[in-house]
Amino acid sequence: MASTAAALLKFAAADLGFKEGKDNDTKFGRWYGLNYNPYCDMAVSYWAEQSGNLDVVGRFAYCPSHVNFFKARGQWISRNAAAKPGDIVFFDWDGDGVADHVGVVEKASAAGAAVATIEANTSAGTSGSQSNGDGVYRRTRYRSTILGFGRPAYEKATVIDVIKATIPVKPKVSLSQIIDAANTDPGKAQGHASRPAATKLVEAALKAEGLLEARYAKDGSFGSTTVKAYALWQKRSRVGRPYDGIPGKASLTALGKKYGFSVTK
Repeated sequence: MASTAAALLKFAAADLGFKEGKDNDTKFGRWYGLNYNPYCDMAVSYWAEQSGNLDVVGRFAYCPSHVNFFKARGQWISRNAAAKPGDIVFFDWDGDGVADHVGVVEKASAAGAAVATIEANTSAGTSGSQSNGDGVYRRTRYRSTILGFGRPAYEKATVIDVIKATIPVKPKVSLSQIIDAANTDPGKAQGHASRPAATKLVEAALKAEGLLEARYAKDGSFGSTTVKAYALWQKRSRVGRPYDGIPGKASLTALGKKYGFSVTK
């Protein structure tokens, strides 16, 4: 995969609506190895890795170090300059010259104009925390909050790259995580959600299959009701014996194929 801005933005956009678990539990933190910590820069790094851009975007969890990465490469752009899609935008909320937060520029912006972004660990609106929110959202930011931009040395996009960037990214469900949830959540307090992001995808599929009531398909908890529903899926699909409600690779892959998610380890 070519290292292009379009590829990075494709993966960032695929995570719009992602919600963190308890105490900043996220797939970004688990991937980076610093789970339960602020994850805005880990998310940018994750999107870079997923899209083949890690070499040009960098792998960071600490925004000031990421700023220094771009400055050392001569790729630092001042905050009032024209912004390009795929620029890495750093924010300085208190005006002390230190980066507090980071996101990705989604659309071109004229010099001095507001900037359209995709950001993780922020809030959907201005009422919540901008640096420690609950998920991944599109935002529009004014230049007064911006410290500057890193401009990765992306490759020039080919026609094939542009076409690939329009193909939606399938969400992924980790088999090991969903098995952990199915074995853990039923024995905990009602509503306990050990792997909410993965579980919600499976619950939505079971709901669409008519096996799980809507009221149980929103909490991200793989509780006893979801286990029973999954057992019905195993029986219906005729894969995954014994029909015990604990997802296996064959039954989960069959469910994902039908409802649009892929299965990883």
